[in-house]
Amino acid sequence: MNRNTVVRGITAAAIAFGGLAVATSGVASAQTVAPCTGADLTVTASDGQQGQDPLHEQLVVEFKAKDGVHCQLKGLPGELTFYNEGKPVPVTPMVKPAEAAVIDVTGTDTATLIIDIPKTEGVLTLPTDEVSFKLPSANADVIRLPYTAGVADTPTISPVVGPVG
Repeated sequence: MNRNTVVRGITAAAIAFGGLAVATSGVASAQTVAPCTGADLTVTASDGQQGQDPLHEQLVVEFKAKDGVHCQLKGLPGELTFYNEGKPVPVTPMVKPAEAAVIDVTGTDTATLIIDIPKTEGVLTLPTDEVSFKLPSANADVIRLPYTAGVADTPTISPVVGPVG
């Protein structure tokens, strides 16, 4: 056996092994769902379920995947901040103790984040015009939405739930 035959045999084995590695990693990555980014989602905020709890109002944030997107949200938003005329409003949110679930967002399904905002009688409500937070996923995209109801006391954040399709 000459040297060229040995080199060709090693090269063919390396290519075959490399091809197997690529095929294997392709299968593994096809099963992995990426964390949602701001570009993957349509995010809306609204008042929700007022009247069910006379001590709280709710800010309901819905996450819906854009056409053709399949991504994941998990847990709580980061750095929840309320604003008035572009300046942060001084409130520090509390976190409702609960186990964070991984939520697949795809198709017409939506994931929901609920922020309970206390109604406090006799306490001056701080006006707000926006709210922002980091997405509850493994990235740092910040979402900023209109919110004009105001805050008077410490809001409580729950983990993302869904899909509610």
